[in-house]
Amino acid sequence: MKTLGVLCLSNDGEYSGQNADFGPGIADPRRYGSPPVRRNVPGAWASNVVSGDPALQDRYVRAAQELVREGADAITCDCGFTVRYQQSIAAAVSVPVSTSSLLLLPTLLSNVPASKKIAILTADSRCLETGIFVTLGITDPSRLVVEGLEGTATYDYMLAEKGNIHVDDVLADIDGVIGRVQKHENVAAILCECTIYVRVSPRIRRATGLPVYDAANNVALLMASVGEK
Repeated sequence: MKTLGVLCLSNDGEYSGQNADFGPGIADPRRYGSPPVRRNVPGAWASNVVSGDPALQDRYVRAAQELVREGADAITCDCGFTVRYQQSIAAAVSVPVSTSSLLLLPTLLSNVPASKKIAILTADSRCLETGIFVTLGITDPSRLVVEGLEGTATYDYMLAEKGNIHVDDVLADIDGVIGRVQKHENVAAILCECTIYVRVSPRIRRATGLPVYDAANNVALLMASVGEK
């Protein structure tokens, strides 16, 4: 069986309550035929990963190498902003690496007409800056609509070192983001940067009627490239 390796933030949160619209996370074993192997990256808090702390790059590299030694056949991350470390991690290990669903963005821009836009749902729209798009080969952001969770209870939960939030509060915040996206014209598809959206992407698809791409789709593509042992 193929084994996914997941590089994880050091944050340790807990969700309370249940809702059919709130599914398993990106590292949940229920998503895979073989349980993923996980590694918390020391000092990698949501706050400094989202803001782009370059000092974390070497820590991510070392953690990725440890995952490979533990049997990972491919590697992803549980925070889309780790795309900043994509090239360094990929160069340091011998298995395929796809850190973030943001790596799908150039393809999605090609998939829709040039007159249409891609909406990006992120943890913090203030930190999804031009440098990240340039890294992805995107020099013209005019076809991008960016909406984030900053200012919500979900955002506060994600940035807490040990947070707790009810799933219904998350869904309410997600509905707020959906509402803002629906106010934009010419949006043809949605790309979710933050892995929390993996839990709710069916709700987003149902509400918007648009194609929605998330970290789970990114991982599915990554694992499809790996042969069975």
